[in-house]
Amino acid sequence: MGTSRQAGEAAGSSAGAVRCAVIGVGHLGRHHARLLGGLPGAELVALVDSDAERAAAVAEPLGVPVLSSAEQLPDDVAAVSVAVPTSAHQAVVEPLLRRGMHVLVEKPMAATLDQARSMEALARERGLVLHVGHVERFNPALAAFRDLDARPRFIEAHRLAPFNYRTLDTSVVMDLMIHDIDIVLSLARAPLASVDAVGSRVLGEHVDIASARLTFEDGCVANLTASRVSFEPMRKTRVFADEAFVSMDLGSRKAFVVRKEPGFDLGSLDATAMATVEPKDTFREFVSQGLLALDEYDLDSPDANPLRDELAAFVAEVAGGPSGAGVDGKAGLAAMELAAAVSESMAAHRWTDG
Repeated sequence: MGTSRQAGEAAGSSAGAVRCAVIGVGHLGRHHARLLGGLPGAELVALVDSDAERAAAVAEPLGVPVLSSAEQLPDDVAAVSVAVPTSAHQAVVEPLLRRGMHVLVEKPMAATLDQARSMEALARERGLVLHVGHVERFNPALAAFRDLDARPRFIEAHRLAPFNYRTLDTSVVMDLMIHDIDIVLSLARAPLASVDAVGSRVLGEHVDIASARLTFEDGCVANLTASRVSFEPMRKTRVFADEAFVSMDLGSRKAFVVRKEPGFDLGSLDATAMATVEPKDTFREFVSQGLLALDEYDLDSPDANPLRDELAAFVAEVAGGPSGAGVDGKAGLAAMELAAAVSESMAAHRWTDG
């Protein structure tokens, strides 16, 4: 098989659909397989997993064969979704790229920055599609801000989760915060100026709760909090711009946008009416007086499936469609680099006794 993106496209288009495979069908990979198996424009042709019994259970309803190693994949496979443990990402992804196959790899992109840089460089040199599975980019709640023509001034993100034994091998920064790091980088659209972070181990050997303050060269500031030792889950992002405030609940996929109305002037506020308003109803009173517009969105629906949309964007680009819908290798690497900077800042933080 050739070693260019064009070679992969030719292989995918020969049967009228992009021939796909999934490597790793555990907790996440089984969903990749199920969705690719029913995705228009994709033809799932094989699953690869070292656990033959687990793979067979996933493969049987999909009617596809199970292979024990990636080396057994046919040369005409054009696109591969990789959902193996992070420690194995480079070892699995780079041989696929050398065979001319396009790859979507789960986040974080790799176990180390050097590995991520090597993967991104190889894909770029070969002209191949490399996407990273930052599935939150496809959360419909984010559209509430993206649809505005506004530059963020302050971003606040909270990502809290109960403890999970599956994540003990990495820090909360690479496990959870990296989702919001990627989102903030996509919203801020300015070079990073500084990072200040603090974190603490609570139950495991790695940091379980972390807070980071990111400052960008245009003055935008982002505060990120991530915890995997919380009683209640939370995935919320708030963005403040000069003309608007947006609150997005990525868990419930609900959002609201508060915008200044044309001619906004606090001097015209009816102070008498405001005197009887409860603090929680202040914004709604501003709306009733024509100073602010309030739009509320419920973006959750049976048709909303961010993982399916992520896979569809990958397959579409492999088929020769437009780029930019997915999180490419360059963006995945940028998230890794910033996550590493957050970790370095945490390590440099000094705790004092007394």
